[in-house]
Amino acid sequence: MTNRVDPSLASARPWWILAALVLLFAVAFAGAAANYVRHYAISPSSVVGIYCSFVFEVTLVIAPGLGEIRERIRHGLARRAGWAALPIACCTPYLIYAAGTGDWRWDAIARLLAVALAVLLPYVLVPVRDPARFAWQDAVVAVALIVAVLSRFLHGIWNVPVNLDFFARLFLVTVGVWCWTFVRPVPALGYELRLSWKVLRAAAANFIYFAVVGIPLSFALRFTAWHPRWHGAGTFCLDYLEILLFVALLEETFFRGFLQSLLAKSFHSWWKGQALVACLFGLFHILHAPFPNWRYVLLATGAGWFYGSAFRQGGSLLASSLVHAMVDTVWRSFLTR
Repeated sequence: MTNRVDPSLASARPWWILAALVLLFAVAFAGAAANYVRHYAISPSSVVGIYCSFVFEVTLVIAPGLGEIRERIRHGLARRAGWAALPIACCTPYLIYAAGTGDWRWDAIARLLAVALAVLLPYVLVPVRDPARFAWQDAVVAVALIVAVLSRFLHGIWNVPVNLDFFARLFLVTVGVWCWTFVRPVPALGYELRLSWKVLRAAAANFIYFAVVGIPLSFALRFTAWHPRWHGAGTFCLDYLEILLFVALLEETFFRGFLQSLLAKSFHSWWKGQALVACLFGLFHILHAPFPNWRYVLLATGAGWFYGSAFRQGGSLLASSLVHAMVDTVWRSFLTR
């Protein structure tokens, strides 16, 4: 007798996985939401608006990282306006936030649309001929994203109860991932959010390699000092999820999934692409005080090499994101600058 899976159950499975992942982050950050309520005078409608906006944004971030759902989205976009639907989807979390908080501003929605269109239009107006290689359109988009981040172009859009900078980061992840998955597909983007032994081995190995090199080097450069701030496993795990979602996923999508994969193909050499992107990643940290912070650049360049190795060996952005988040969380918990 053969075991047959009900087709309706099989088709529903990816949606259950998506729901479970979104629920994980929703529950994990419910405590942070409670802290906001205790510290700030915030109305119930604002709480609902902010929290629903966060959940919707997380859904947009996670959905393209699940293969079955990604293909359904791709099929749906192909039958409709395609790229034109993406700016609307990316801006919807702000509309939910504004509906709950009453913090609606035309300049805010204009800035969100400006960033989304700056990423999408170069690809729509002049499609990339060879999707596997770095093109001039990619350079335009990379510069636009870097300028948006360094100029703090999205700062001050989500202001209730205070500036909620993490929304800007999630917005950028959404724009980048949806663009490089559905509008200008990057073949080796590696945006697959499923754990596997291959991913875990690559992440664990490269974390150990960097720890062996990076921690002694940081002490030798007097960049860090031993200063434990352990507040329990629960706090450590919450910090890890926070960094994974708000920092690591954004930076790894841009530097490893987008730049490294395309440049390695353009150079016909994985190590040249990985080395160049590691150096760019390091230079991205030069603005940290005291400027120019060359010690931070050196350490971040080394970290970038091992993040790139995790990405390449694990075949997934999840591998490099896990290493990145663990490095930052350990630094926050045990070391100080």
